[in-house]
This record gives sequence, structure tokens and C-alpha cells, in this order.
Amino acid sequence: MIATLLLLAVACNKNQKAVKKLDGNWNATSYTVTEDGVTSDLIAFGFGVEMDFDRCKLNNDEFCSMTTTRSLDGSTETEASVYRVTNDGTKLEQKENLEATSIETIDIVELTRSTLRLQWEEDGSTARLTFEQL
Repeated sequence: MIATLLLLAVACNKNQKAVKKLDGNWNATSYTVTEDGVTSDLIAFGFGVEMDFDRCKLNNDEFCSMTTTRSLDGSTETEASVYRVTNDGTKLEQKENLEATSIETIDIVELTRSTLRLQWEEDGSTARLTFEQL
């Protein structure tokens, strides 16, 4: 039982450490989508993404607030949602709000104080986003 508690404490610490690194504004420097072997660079087409993570003290099953801003051709859309970090800091789970039951899971490929790389699969395509902290 003590070993289980220690393992849980270490996992929670890695998740909280990731939440601390995410705190702040992140601007996408690369956004690619690969489908049927063809990769498209959405940033080159004028698509922009900015994410603003609110740091919080992450407890089990608790979510923190975030805002995502997408822009294309002068049009901007901002969306508030909630997130949490799981799986020893390697998964970002996001949902529309606290009451929502549908959760989107995104792989955290890299997370440093200045770089965030995310990846996910959807409908047979692979999306990769790279951010720099503002």
C-alpha cells in the first residue's frame, strides 16, 4: 500500500510540474496535418493558434482553465475550455467545460519552459502543433 501511495504521489508531481510549465500564453510556430501521406502546413496558409493556460493546483479529476484563440484571414475565434495533465505529464486532456463528458486527449511530445509540442490523431490524420511561450 505504501508503494502504491508513493507511485501516485510521483505521478501527481509530474502532472503538476507540467501544469506549472504550461502556465501562460503560447503561440503556434508550426501546425501541420498529415493525411494519406500528404502533410499540409496550416501556418503557411495563414492559420494562427494561441493558447493561454491558467496555472492551478491540480488535484485528482480536477481541471484548470484555458483559452484557445484561432485566427485565419483576419477572422479570430476565441474559445474557453478546461484542461488537465495526466499520465505522468505526457497527456493533455481538454473538454468544453466542467460539465462536459467528452474529453479530447492530446499527446504532449515535448514540454519545456519555452517549447510545447502536441500531437493527436483524428479521423485518420495526424496533427502536430509546436508552440513557443510568449
